[in-house]
Amino acid sequence: MKSKNPNIKFNYLELQNKWNKFWQAQKIYHPDLDSAKNPFYNLMMFPYPSAEGLHVGNMYAFTGSDVFGRFMRMKGKDVFEPIGLDGFGIHSENYALKIGAHPAKQAEISEKRFYEQLHMIGNAYDFERTVETYKPDYYKWTQWLFIRLFKAGLAEKKKAEVNWCPSCKTTLADEQVINKLKVKSEKLKVEASPEVRLGGERGGVCERCETPVEKKELEQWFFRITIYADRLLKGLSRIDWSEKVVLAQKNWIGRSEGARIRFSVLGSQLSANSQSASLLTGQQKTDKLNTENRQQKTDNWSIEVFTTRPDTLFGATFMVLSLKHGIVASLLSSKFKVQSSKLEEVREYVEKSKKKTGLGLDAPDKAKEGVFSGLYAINPATNENIPVWISDYVLMEYGTGAIMAVPGHDRRDFEFAKKYELPIKYVLEKPKSADDKIECWDSQGKIIDSGDWTGWDSEKDFHKILNFLEEKKIGKRELRYHLRDWLISRQRYWGAPIPIIYCCNCWESKLKIKNEKLKIEYGKDYIKIDGKEHAIVPVPEKDLPVVLPFVENFKPLGTGVAPLAQDEEFVNTKCPNCDSPAKRETDVCDTFLDSSWYFLRYLATDSDKVPFPSKSWENPKSEIRNPKQIFRASSFELRASAKRAVWLPVDMYIGGAEHSVLHLLYARFITKALFDLNYLDFDEPFTKFRAHGLLIKDSAKMSKSRGNIVNPDEYIASFGADALRCYLMFLGPYEQGGDFRDSGIEGMERFLKRVKRLVESQSNNVAEQSSIEVKKAVDKAVKGVGEDIESLRYNTAIAKIMTLTNVLYESRGKISKDSLKTYILLLAPFAPFMTEELWERLRLSKIDTDKSADIHGSKNSRKSFAWSVHAQPWPKYDEENITEEIVTIAVQVNGKLRSVLSIKYQVSSREEVESLAREDERVKKYLEGKEIKKVIFVPRKIINFVVNND
Repeated sequence: MKSKNPNIKFNYLELQNKWNKFWQAQKIYHPDLDSAKNPFYNLMMFPYPSAEGLHVGNMYAFTGSDVFGRFMRMKGKDVFEPIGLDGFGIHSENYALKIGAHPAKQAEISEKRFYEQLHMIGNAYDFERTVETYKPDYYKWTQWLFIRLFKAGLAEKKKAEVNWCPSCKTTLADEQVINKLKVKSEKLKVEASPEVRLGGERGGVCERCETPVEKKELEQWFFRITIYADRLLKGLSRIDWSEKVVLAQKNWIGRSEGARIRFSVLGSQLSANSQSASLLTGQQKTDKLNTENRQQKTDNWSIEVFTTRPDTLFGATFMVLSLKHGIVASLLSSKFKVQSSKLEEVREYVEKSKKKTGLGLDAPDKAKEGVFSGLYAINPATNENIPVWISDYVLMEYGTGAIMAVPGHDRRDFEFAKKYELPIKYVLEKPKSADDKIECWDSQGKIIDSGDWTGWDSEKDFHKILNFLEEKKIGKRELRYHLRDWLISRQRYWGAPIPIIYCCNCWESKLKIKNEKLKIEYGKDYIKIDGKEHAIVPVPEKDLPVVLPFVENFKPLGTGVAPLAQDEEFVNTKCPNCDSPAKRETDVCDTFLDSSWYFLRYLATDSDKVPFPSKSWENPKSEIRNPKQIFRASSFELRASAKRAVWLPVDMYIGGAEHSVLHLLYARFITKALFDLNYLDFDEPFTKFRAHGLLIKDSAKMSKSRGNIVNPDEYIASFGADALRCYLMFLGPYEQGGDFRDSGIEGMERFLKRVKRLVESQSNNVAEQSSIEVKKAVDKAVKGVGEDIESLRYNTAIAKIMTLTNVLYESRGKISKDSLKTYILLLAPFAPFMTEELWERLRLSKIDTDKSADIHGSKNSRKSFAWSVHAQPWPKYDEENITEEIVTIAVQVNGKLRSVLSIKYQVSSREEVESLAREDERVKKYLEGKEIKKVIFVPRKIINFVVNND
């Protein structure tokens, strides 16, 4: 793409190189972290360096964040705006596999390429404080974080059914499983999430490669994020985040209040003697239930369900179990008396279902299948025997692995009942306004045919129903969450090694003996390897990092074992506790652990003694947290680090909404954990978060298959970085995105050249004072552009600058130097290179050096760059100039319009307006001879005389 405006010579590359070198040499974007007076931490999510380079969508996101940071700097803040690379993980490893390179070598190439591009676009980054997650000096602290969580009981290894991507050949966290259905929030009128997150449910695909996800039972490391579910939910009310991200996290955490209800099972050999007693208890309907018999019955065989709709209990006509429910296993092992033919039917169904892949098993449009188990349970409300079915649409991962089916009021249950001709009972009354054709009413309503509950309101009497269940010992209230523990093990190569050692001798000599007296837990204290117990030993912090060895054949094995398992030199080690032969953990950490805390590290990149600044380093509350012992840091180093804690938490964070329940949720969890461990004095990482929008190209989503990926380098070379920046910010609301078109950037280039011509032509033709029209236009723009930038309305901010440009062109020769300077300052956050050049050409250095040298009120302002346009304060405006000169005021008598006054803004005070209104001939006749009881005045809008008509 080449510029179509060759008539004006403007060497973009030369201009950009000139000012990039100047900014770097003068450290203009490097705040003094130790003594800043007005710290403001402005952060953009760092990128994955996994492909050919940054695309224009990245540039869109980064530029928007940079514009905000530049504006806050001009508003008097000491802005810290760092950048880094999230280089570990499957994204980078898959790209290396694709091009036949080693990820370690490719990381060096990508790092150079990405940082070059970020320089090209002109963002105000502090490039002296970069972090790269794949470097040992960074992941040393990621491993330290793992150990801290392990010692706090927040990390454990356990066997679980996990998500497995057969293409990526690794496990996935629930949050990394999606389906491709798009959902929209009617309330927000925007996409609530780029994809529907399915978590551990069947029907999902890998978020990276879109391969159908399978289920495997493996032993993996988990972080116990579920402990923080309620705090993560409540914390959302205290932070200023994009509404769609808050909504996504609320839905993902998924707080559900309901009841756990127990249904007794009939037909077990173990409870044969109590069967008749069980049936007798079913004769009592409410108050006189035989608690002793019921307890005897349920202690043998029962099915527990969790339901958020206990109001429909009287409508439960059958039950459905997950394939993995304990009752199913007991049934298949002949612990229940059922016909052999029925048992064989169940066995066949279970085996057939196990062979299915995860894709589509729980899809909304898939026909539900199941098999009758031959068992019956007792509905504790109706005391009726109801059949127990088995189906793959009920999942063991959620709830209890069993449901009470209420086909009259649940769509899935209704379809299942219709298919297998099961009874349907209605216990909620449809409102009169409901469509008569609706066969399944799944909303709230008046309760009917439900014993003592009849006539109650299902919604208003929800807690009354819970109380009833508890009083009658039928069930108990319970809070549940959709959120599941964070699976962090990855069976890949390119990641931080999990810093754990397994020692058989420590088990035999220490834990085995203790186990007889103390409670030693599997997964927290020991595991089994090849059938033998091994103690879990964290790597001593002094031995960190556990360096990722260079493995030539890093291709994933797909066996559930990581490539590091093939490196015997890495695997076989000495136990740090007893010096006996031991083995290392060979899985690596999920890359989202790397990014969960990176914002903390930026402030301590010059220290190898502490991971991040903290006020706690000086006054640790316990020996286990004493940094002098953990880090071997001096008191001076700890005091120096503690000073920088004033920068935290992050003031403004910008990133993609696709990370709503991934990075953004994990960062909140890690911050809360570090707060609980006394390492941080705040428990939310980002005070303010805004999700940027997405770009399309010529009305189509950008993709390689369509051939419409936009390489920003080409556009920067042809049109300049400033034109690209301004065009990207002009495309549409920043939080929504826009449609990238070549014609648009051509128009933006023409606009910037027009700006250049205007400034250059007027710099030698300035007026002593600007005309009234110019002053008003400039002041109006200062107010409007400032408000728009603060609200991320960049497109309308640029539109206001364009409007001002038109006024200035029409007023050439009537523009003062101050107005011209203000004009350049308004454009500076958007077009940093050109405005710096124009500022220099105005020869403002001598005029403004003293004033701008101390604009932040800081002793550390550097006079060597004080004349830079990016060291200037945001211009002020005169309030009177932004108000229209003539205002129109309605004159009323007893609320009826009698006249309209057009007066100057400057003379629109109450006294002056009342005087003018009384003299108006059209008003006088309504006031003559009348007593004025009251005068109501709304400035610059209305004056109303209230008179006595007697």
